[in-house]
Amino acid sequence: MLSTSNSKGQQQDDDDELGVSNRTAHDIKYPHIEEFSELIQDLSMKDLEALLTPFQKKFATSLWEAENYGGSVEKCKKRLEDLYGPKWFQFVSFKDHFLGLRSYYESVLIADHKRQWDTHRKIATLNQESNV
Repeated sequence: MLSTSNSKGQQQDDDDELGVSNRTAHDIKYPHIEEFSELIQDLSMKDLEALLTPFQKKFATSLWEAENYGGSVEKCKKRLEDLYGPKWFQFVSFKDHFLGLRSYYESVLIADHKRQWDTHRKIATLNQESNV
Protein backbone atom coordinates (compact mmCIF):
# COMPACT_ATOMS: atom_id res chain seq x y z
CA MET A 1 0.00 0.00 0.00
CA LEU A 2 1.36 3.40 -0.94
CA SER A 3 1.86 6.03 1.69
CA THR A 4 -0.13 9.26 1.56
CA SER A 5 3.13 11.17 1.66
CA ASN A 6 4.24 11.96 -1.90
CA SER A 7 7.89 11.32 -1.18
CA LYS A 8 7.19 7.93 0.40
CA GLY A 9 4.74 7.01 -2.35
CA GLN A 10 7.26 7.91 -5.04
CA GLN A 11 9.95 5.95 -3.24
CA GLN A 12 7.61 2.93 -3.05
CA ASP A 13 6.97 3.22 -6.80
CA ASP A 14 10.72 3.33 -7.41
CA ASP A 15 11.27 0.34 -5.10
CA ASP A 16 8.56 -1.62 -6.90
CA GLU A 17 10.09 -0.82 -10.29
CA LEU A 18 13.57 -1.91 -9.23
CA GLY A 19 12.54 -4.81 -7.01
CA VAL A 20 13.98 -8.26 -7.60
CA SER A 21 10.57 -9.68 -8.42
CA ASN A 22 10.00 -7.21 -11.24
CA ARG A 23 12.08 -8.99 -13.87
CA THR A 24 10.44 -7.24 -16.80
CA ALA A 25 11.63 -3.82 -15.65
CA HIS A 26 15.17 -5.12 -15.28
CA ASP A 27 15.22 -6.88 -18.63
CA ILE A 28 14.02 -3.79 -20.47
CA LYS A 29 16.70 -1.57 -18.98
CA TYR A 30 19.58 -4.07 -18.94
CA PRO A 31 18.98 -7.15 -21.11
CA HIS A 32 20.87 -10.29 -20.11
CA ILE A 33 22.01 -8.84 -16.76
CA GLU A 34 20.87 -11.92 -14.86
CA GLU A 35 22.65 -14.27 -17.25
CA PHE A 36 25.78 -12.12 -17.16
CA SER A 37 25.76 -12.12 -13.35
CA GLU A 38 25.39 -15.89 -13.25
CA LEU A 39 28.16 -16.33 -15.81
CA ILE A 40 30.73 -14.31 -13.88
CA GLN A 41 29.75 -15.97 -10.60
CA ASP A 42 30.60 -19.35 -12.10
CA LEU A 43 34.06 -18.28 -13.31
CA SER A 44 37.25 -19.06 -11.45
CA MET A 45 39.00 -16.11 -9.83
CA LYS A 46 41.74 -16.31 -12.47
CA ASP A 47 39.21 -16.12 -15.33
CA LEU A 48 37.31 -13.35 -13.58
CA GLU A 49 40.50 -11.30 -13.23
CA ALA A 50 41.23 -11.86 -16.92
CA LEU A 51 37.97 -10.09 -17.83
CA LEU A 52 38.93 -6.93 -15.96
CA THR A 53 40.82 -4.10 -17.57
CA PRO A 54 43.76 -2.79 -15.51
CA PHE A 55 41.64 0.25 -14.56
CA GLN A 56 38.69 -1.90 -13.48
CA LYS A 57 40.95 -4.15 -11.43
CA LYS A 58 42.58 -1.19 -9.69
CA PHE A 59 39.19 0.43 -9.07
CA ALA A 60 37.71 -2.77 -7.58
CA THR A 61 40.82 -3.32 -5.46
CA SER A 62 40.71 0.28 -4.21
CA LEU A 63 37.05 -0.09 -3.20
CA TRP A 64 37.82 -3.39 -1.49
CA GLU A 65 40.72 -1.88 0.45
CA ALA A 66 38.67 1.17 1.43
CA GLU A 67 35.89 -0.99 2.84
CA ASN A 68 38.06 -3.77 4.27
CA TYR A 69 40.66 -2.15 6.51
CA GLY A 70 43.15 -1.56 3.72
CA GLY A 71 42.98 -5.25 2.84
CA SER A 72 44.60 -6.16 6.16
CA VAL A 73 43.16 -9.13 8.06
CA GLU A 74 45.09 -8.06 11.13
CA LYS A 75 43.60 -4.54 11.08
CA CYS A 76 40.15 -6.05 10.82
CA LYS A 77 40.75 -8.38 13.76
CA LYS A 78 42.15 -5.48 15.80
CA ARG A 79 39.07 -3.37 15.06
CA LEU A 80 36.75 -6.23 16.01
CA GLU A 81 38.68 -6.67 19.24
CA ASP A 82 38.37 -2.93 19.95
CA LEU A 83 34.61 -3.08 19.36
CA TYR A 84 33.69 -6.40 20.97
CA GLY A 85 36.59 -7.30 23.24
CA PRO A 86 39.15 -10.10 23.09
CA LYS A 87 36.49 -12.76 22.50
CA TRP A 88 34.94 -10.91 19.55
CA PHE A 89 34.60 -14.14 17.57
CA GLN A 90 31.84 -15.26 19.97
CA PHE A 91 29.70 -12.28 18.97
CA VAL A 92 30.36 -11.64 15.29
CA SER A 93 31.53 -13.46 12.20
CA PHE A 94 34.79 -12.38 10.61
CA LYS A 95 33.25 -12.88 7.14
CA ASP A 96 30.61 -10.25 7.94
CA HIS A 97 33.34 -7.66 8.49
CA PHE A 98 35.92 -8.60 5.86
CA LEU A 99 34.54 -9.24 2.39
CA GLY A 100 36.33 -11.04 -0.39
CA LEU A 101 37.84 -9.24 -3.36
CA ARG A 102 35.81 -11.38 -5.76
CA SER A 103 32.52 -9.61 -5.00
CA TYR A 104 34.13 -6.26 -5.85
CA TYR A 105 35.42 -7.62 -9.16
CA GLU A 106 31.94 -8.90 -9.99
CA SER A 107 30.34 -5.56 -9.03
CA VAL A 108 32.70 -3.62 -11.28
CA LEU A 109 32.02 -5.94 -14.22
CA ILE A 110 28.25 -5.67 -13.71
CA ALA A 111 28.48 -1.87 -13.49
CA ASP A 112 30.45 -1.82 -16.74
CA HIS A 113 27.90 -4.13 -18.38
CA LYS A 114 25.16 -1.66 -17.44
CA ARG A 115 27.27 1.27 -18.67
CA GLN A 116 27.69 -0.42 -22.04
CA TRP A 117 23.92 -0.86 -22.38
CA ASP A 118 23.37 2.79 -21.42
CA THR A 119 25.88 3.87 -24.07
CA HIS A 120 24.25 1.60 -26.64
CA ARG A 121 20.84 3.12 -25.95
CA LYS A 122 22.20 6.65 -26.13
CA ILE A 123 23.82 5.99 -29.50
CA ALA A 124 20.68 4.26 -30.80
CA THR A 125 18.55 7.25 -29.72
CA LEU A 126 20.92 9.69 -31.42
CA ASN A 127 20.86 7.61 -34.61
CA GLN A 128 17.06 7.53 -34.59
CA GLU A 129 16.85 11.29 -34.07
CA SER A 130 19.31 11.96 -36.89
CA ASN A 131 17.30 9.72 -39.27
CA VAL A 132 14.06 11.60 -38.62
